[in-house]
Amino acid sequence: MSARVTVVDLGLGNLGSVLQALARVGGEPLLSADPAEIGRGARVVLPGVAAFGLGMERAKRLGLRGALDEALRRGAPVLGICLGMQILFEEGEEDGARKGLGLLPGRVTRLPPGVQVPHIGWQRLRTTAASPLLADAVAPWAYFANSYRCEAPGEVTQAVADHSGVPIAAVVGRGKVHGVQFHPEKSARDGEAMLARFLRLPEAAP
Repeated sequence: MSARVTVVDLGLGNLGSVLQALARVGGEPLLSADPAEIGRGARVVLPGVAAFGLGMERAKRLGLRGALDEALRRGAPVLGICLGMQILFEEGEEDGARKGLGLLPGRVTRLPPGVQVPHIGWQRLRTTAASPLLADAVAPWAYFANSYRCEAPGEVTQAVADHSGVPIAAVVGRGKVHGVQFHPEKSARDGEAMLARFLRLPEAAP
């Protein structure tokens, strides 16, 4: 039986690739910009590729915070991808200081000096805490394309990518809220394995 998952349509990024990757690993993805439909989702994926400010403008217009609150209240797991992960945090400095959705503690800042900007390419992750998205004792490879990072506290950081010796939060989570800074839909077998683990998380109550 396919795992039902609602993919939030902010009109930003490679939605087709995300939908195809979810379908390949056993998902039944539904693309939606309807807050009521998102709130009723069994699972919710929030992708995005753009600036933090634009992402939040689209999120506010859609009424995304209320929709995610309803989904989480019902027990739906939520996964933010790339920009989708970043706007889950409290604040971002891209395009000036902007408030995020505030579902995770921390802020989004430009990659620090000494790290190539933008950071584009493959990176092996280093696990720092248990996560339902990660296999035990396996260091997955992931494909990144980002110029900003999430300054996430240790209690929500579960894996990092060491960029030029600087650890950057790559997998985060608290409760039912999860995020990945990289693109699992472009990360070959390891990325698809993470999406499959997300789809195996218990879905929301009807």
